Amino acid sequence: MKVVVTGGSGKVGRAVVRDLLEHGHDVLNVDRTAPDPARSPPGAPFLPADLTDFGQTLEALSGGELMPGVEAVVHLAAIPSPVHATPDVVFSTNIRSTHTVFAAAARLGLARVVWASSETTLGTPFRTPPQYTPVDERHPLRPESSYALSKVLGEEMARQFARWSEVPFVGLRFSNV
Repeated sequence: MKVVVTGGSGKVGRAVVRDLLEHGHDVLNVDRTAPDPARSPPGAPFLPADLTDFGQTLEALSGGELMPGVEAVVHLAAIPSPVHATPDVVFSTNIRSTHTVFAAAARLGLARVVWASSETTLGTPFRTPPQYTPVDERHPLRPESSYALSKVLGEEMARQFARWSEVPFVGLRFSNV
């Protein structure tokens, strides 16, 4: 399968790129930051892109000249917390990039979208303990940061785009990577 990994130069991105390559997939790393050769697996071409720009995102998810015929996207690109930028920049960047990736994937008719949500949608691990345990899919969402709020809204965007496009969207709530 031909897979674009957004944020492929980041911590989770490097691991996903490595795993996909080890399982025989063709992978294109799309990120604002070039991969560190000492920490990144060889074998995945790199395409720099600003994923808040729909045109660049559409081109990246089509594979461009580097990997035409993309079938799926793993969307991991995000500003991970207000420690890395101001809360408004975290929120606006994450919302815009998630929307452009989802819209481009739907327009291109990709076979699957896998993307990173977060346990922070539930209020954990920061200020708010869960209302009950074990936590399940029905647990109320209680975002406590601009990052968490961007992930909550991303989950709703994924539901909407899945309804509109019939492209399967798989969201993974990662825990404190």
